[in-house]
Amino acid sequence: MLKNKKRLMVLIIFLGMAIFILSYQNKDNSSLYRILLYPFDLINLFTSEIYISLKQVSNTINENEELKRQLNELKVERHIYNEIMLENQRLKNILSLKEHTLTFFTTAKPIARGYDRLLNTIVIDKGKKDGIIKDMPVITANGLVGKIHSVRDDYSEILLLKDPNFSAAIRLQNSRHEGGVVGTGHSYCLIKYIPPEESPQKEEPVVTSGLDGIFPPGIPVGIISYIGSERTDFFQYLELIPYQPDAKVEEVIILHLYSDKKPRSITKN
Repeated sequence: MLKNKKRLMVLIIFLGMAIFILSYQNKDNSSLYRILLYPFDLINLFTSEIYISLKQVSNTINENEELKRQLNELKVERHIYNEIMLENQRLKNILSLKEHTLTFFTTAKPIARGYDRLLNTIVIDKGKKDGIIKDMPVITANGLVGKIHSVRDDYSEILLLKDPNFSAAIRLQNSRHEGGVVGTGHSYCLIKYIPPEESPQKEEPVVTSGLDGIFPPGIPVGIISYIGSERTDFFQYLELIPYQPDAKVEEVIILHLYSDKKPRSITKN
């Protein structure tokens, strides 16, 4: 009986406290109410800050992704712009060379490497229908590239300067001594027929002489890169590095054959 009375008293006390708390729910200035709600306010504040922080992180990630996308677009645009500027400069050089080259015939673009693996050739996008014929000299604004090796209706093949089957008459620009240049199949060529009494200089420019009847005189060929102490057939051993690397040919200029007395009809580019 006594235990039941104690339980009833505890229940009444709890009910009284509950009623007392509920009676202060609408009183903002109640200290007890604020004390009781303080842990819940802290939890609410903490969760709100976490939500805001996560949202800021998400926004920052999205913003970074957008900035990366814009940066990549700018890089692509810059590369395209640089390529256009380089092409524009190459075309200006070609036009400038065209104005000063009386034997200018037409221009063309390489479209493939040569089909004959035994020869160092490249294929260009012009052929018989464009007036191209065998042995026409091929140059760039930098210098000699080679000559027309074979011709089809719509395309032609250029025999490159570095091919062992290529040769041209040349002149050492400073000493004015005449000789010949032949390909080796490598990045350098050999200069032939320079006698021992001559004194060529390393990095001396070499140009075509015009004595072969194919290449007009004065076309830049390259520079002397090596002067050997050995002799070959009573002549000096000289290596030449071409001005125009064949791996970097993007547009070519095709010239009339130098032996032609009457120029063929010019194909306008």
